[in-house]
Amino acid sequence: MTIYVEKPALNVKEKLKEVDKPSGVAGEALLRADTTQQQQELLGIGRRNIVMNGGFDVWQRGNSVTEASNSYNNFTADRWSAYFAGTYSQQQTTLPNGDYVNYFRGVLGTTSANRININHFIENGNSIMSGKYVTVSFWLACDRPGSEVNVKLQSTSGTSFTSYTQLANKYIKTEQDWKKYEITFHCYNDMANNSARPHGLLEFDGSDAQWPNGSTFEIAQVQIEIGRVATPFEHRSYGEELALCRRYYWCIDGAEGGNGNVYHGNLAMYRVNQWFWGVQHPTRMRVEASHTIVGNNNLSLIEGGGTSRTKAISGNSSHKGPDNHMFFISDSGPSNHDVAEVLIPSAMKIEFDAEL
Repeated sequence: MTIYVEKPALNVKEKLKEVDKPSGVAGEALLRADTTQQQQELLGIGRRNIVMNGGFDVWQRGNSVTEASNSYNNFTADRWSAYFAGTYSQQQTTLPNGDYVNYFRGVLGTTSANRININHFIENGNSIMSGKYVTVSFWLACDRPGSEVNVKLQSTSGTSFTSYTQLANKYIKTEQDWKKYEITFHCYNDMANNSARPHGLLEFDGSDAQWPNGSTFEIAQVQIEIGRVATPFEHRSYGEELALCRRYYWCIDGAEGGNGNVYHGNLAMYRVNQWFWGVQHPTRMRVEASHTIVGNNNLSLIEGGGTSRTKAISGNSSHKGPDNHMFFISDSGPSNHDVAEVLIPSAMKIEFDAEL
């Protein structure tokens, strides 16, 4: 016997609507994203923060830096410069969101027309930001509430400012207590001038009349990310942040030695009465670095036979590059020994600089 069964036609489209799970606004945005990059921006995954040391953890030049004059080369916290004279230091606090953080504190000095003016240079930043939506977020507190601060993104040649132009800006009002600011810019496209001004600059610039000498400001968790959404601050480990900063600056500081001296390699014979000391950079630097010797100019040397002596570093150096730096000592070398240990005395500091 044959049995016939009739089934109603199935409308697949309608059935899918019945099992469709509401996705919400965020889910709709994710589903409508055209590229994987847009999805990553919405999810906040991957390396997001363009700013190096935006958490103000690394201060190789010292946790408190006093600048006596006005200059874009007044570097304070690593990767940050403060144009106006003043004292700039690392402090700690708990922000209103519960994060315990290091932050940047500025106390303005005594030169005329002082104001908040701190700057972060971004290597090849023009190509990163030009023509794009860019979101800047940060926490700020100030003892001059109601003052104006111009938050600017620029393309620039570097600290020399031989060429620069503004990509975007917005004025904000300061408050006495910590406040988080989130600003989305649509940057002007300056790629036509990338050869003249390849780098980027984030600048916080106050108004002259509202910042008398002795004014203070505090800033924390600075972040720049591509896109229209401010995501939570990206925390990087101290070791990773230090390595990023050392591409532009690092130093050998004898004061860090527990016994008053820091061992730093060997000094070897180059030719009769001429010796060299090779310093390997811990991170490949951006370009060949310049060096500055602060304080004592004399190395402490321990010869193979145990004899101790001091020798002055020559003001010149050669055979230097992004990976290493060689100092020559054109003087009678250690007596009849090919090699001597090099100790950096506590009163000596050698700085290696490859800033933009």
